[in-house]
Amino acid sequence: MTPLVTTVLFMAALGSIAAIVLIAAARFFAVPADPRVEAVLAALPGVNCGACGYSGCAAAAAAVVRGESGPGVCLIGKAEVSAAIAKIMQQQETAAKRKIAYLCCSRNTADAKSRFSYNGPADCRAAMILYGGGKTCAGGCIGHGTCETACPVDAITMKNNLPVIDPARCTGCGLCVKICPKNIIALIEDTPAAVDKKRCAEYCMQDNLQFEVDQEKCIKCGICFKNCPVDAIVWEKGRPAFIEKEKCIGCYTCMRLCPPKVIG
Repeated sequence: MTPLVTTVLFMAALGSIAAIVLIAAARFFAVPADPRVEAVLAALPGVNCGACGYSGCAAAAAAVVRGESGPGVCLIGKAEVSAAIAKIMQQQETAAKRKIAYLCCSRNTADAKSRFSYNGPADCRAAMILYGGGKTCAGGCIGHGTCETACPVDAITMKNNLPVIDPARCTGCGLCVKICPKNIIALIEDTPAAVDKKRCAEYCMQDNLQFEVDQEKCIKCGICFKNCPVDAIVWEKGRPAFIEKEKCIGCYTCMRLCPPKVIG
């Protein structure tokens, strides 16, 4: 027998022995799988959207079985999903108040003009890098539909460069809230009163919202006058600025840019 054949046979035998040892070790040290993980996974919708905070439905199912999360782990799953998981885990179902996404901005491109023509990726996050987006309103929706793309249940459609949220389809997962670079999407309780009262505290333009300038504290810089998108501010060099309420659209531009923060 030649040395080459001997070497080949030796390596083959060594490999076989190593394989047998590994198989035996895998069986000896194997941790029995909890059948509840597969059951919970089967109850989940399988979207793997990550809205629950886990990498996917499999990770969420494992977290439920480990006791790290409850039956309501799936934010896009309806009540049936939570009930099914609660039954599998023999736990009491915890009913949470239903929430839906709500867009605070109400001005489309016809109401809030663009400051420049944007020619880049149709992604709000990319457009945000360029001077905070193209709208004259500093807090207005950029309108490229990144939230629509992120929605795992197709509850968002773009119309007139504004996302329209279908309350019947929205599951309140919050992915659109997380991905919006302007922070103008909020989760609210699904009640008409909440929708009527909810307004984005910092950015949203409201029809009845108007600002005033503190005449005594105004430093007379004219920045608000130069940046007002609707020419609602009267200013003369060396004099405090004054806002004409009948023209003001409540876009927050002057309030955000005022150096001493005396507009409110």
